[in-house]
Amino acid sequence: MEGSSGDAATSSSLRNQVLASICATYGGLANGLSVGYSSPAGPDLQRSQLQLDDPQVALIGSMMPLGALFGGLACGWCMERLGRRTTMLLVSVPNVLGWLLITYAASFGPIVAGRLLAGFATGCCTVVVPAYVGEVCEPRVRGTMGAGFQFQATLGVLIAYIIGKYVHWNSLAIACAIMVAVWAPLACLICETPVWLLEHGRDAQALEALQWLRGPDADVGAELKSLREQTEHGASNKATVMDLFSRDNRRPFVMGMMLMLLQQLSGVNAVIFYTVNIFEDAGSSIDSDLATIIVGLVQSVSTFAAVVLVDRLGRKVLLLLSDGVMAVCLLALGVYFYMESAGTADDLGWLPLVSLMLYIFAFSIGLGPIPWLMMSELFAPEVKGAAGGIATAFNWTLAFIVTLTFEPLVEGITEAGVFWLFAAICFGGVCYVTVFAYETKGKTLQEIQEHFRS
Repeated sequence: MEGSSGDAATSSSLRNQVLASICATYGGLANGLSVGYSSPAGPDLQRSQLQLDDPQVALIGSMMPLGALFGGLACGWCMERLGRRTTMLLVSVPNVLGWLLITYAASFGPIVAGRLLAGFATGCCTVVVPAYVGEVCEPRVRGTMGAGFQFQATLGVLIAYIIGKYVHWNSLAIACAIMVAVWAPLACLICETPVWLLEHGRDAQALEALQWLRGPDADVGAELKSLREQTEHGASNKATVMDLFSRDNRRPFVMGMMLMLLQQLSGVNAVIFYTVNIFEDAGSSIDSDLATIIVGLVQSVSTFAAVVLVDRLGRKVLLLLSDGVMAVCLLALGVYFYMESAGTADDLGWLPLVSLMLYIFAFSIGLGPIPWLMMSELFAPEVKGAAGGIATAFNWTLAFIVTLTFEPLVEGITEAGVFWLFAAICFGGVCYVTVFAYETKGKTLQEIQEHFRS
């Protein structure tokens, strides 16, 4: 009976944390819809009455990361002034408006504007959602719930691929608008984070929020005291952007930026760009739409594996495994394209297909979700908004640059050279994570900050 009572108490203490995290990370699904839209919609826009050309379709694709860059910078200020929950509610407005602009567009301009607005909302989501989840969850579930953000994003990409296979670009946009609009009522179901409430002198509301999150029978006195001490330290050290380079904040800030850099320079966009070619080289008769759906499915299943494993194996182990396997897969892809250019790859059609699937799996269990998760764990509350905004803007800037320079790189150093370049970066990532990455598994946010301050 005692064991059963303990299990019930544990379940009760976790229920609202899981509910709050799922409602918040639904924003990841909205992000995935924005990321996945261009792949099925681009060719359809070229065949439509708008008759867009290749440069216009490419511009539509690049508007999303450009908007996300500005969204990340703006969101840091917004979530510090208005709160994490309020920011999530507000972000739904440009997101829905962007999709409606695309839906009813009669020319090229409104589509570009809609993609910019949806991208702006995407950038905001990538800052505020990880911050929210990191502040409401206990250490034992923080990794699992935080990785859920990237899992929802991969689901959004997969949904966009599947719907886009069967409907036109404007019908896909209205479907995205409907799914994005669901986030606002979900955000209404959850509370503001106790950390933000304490930072703004709302102690009674902070106690109420913490009690709701931990369960009605939980003793939250010690945790509330610890959070109050943490926020008082932040209040006595009001942060500016320059404080990110202070002794206490420099190491976590550099670590967060490096993880973002390793994620975007891992070659993931290049590999996905070559998905159709890889399926064709393997002798597959699968059409391009179905090929992208298969990749999206592999990504979703793999990211779910990260959700299950991140609080068991830890962040560092998954990052090392991810970077190492990706490096080997990129080497293999480089070898294949080198041999293909020499006309000696006739019997190796299976190699790029196996490398692709392993690469997507490795990215999705480590380098895909963990940088976003650790962004919510590494930074002190007083700099979380500024640091998260800059790291997000940096991430989307790199995504924009990699997308822009990929074709010129292929022309300059060939496909094999590009994949080998990305492989070298991944091997460098293994070295960086081994020496410098800090394991946050099982540690409270206060313990993580004490580590960097010591």
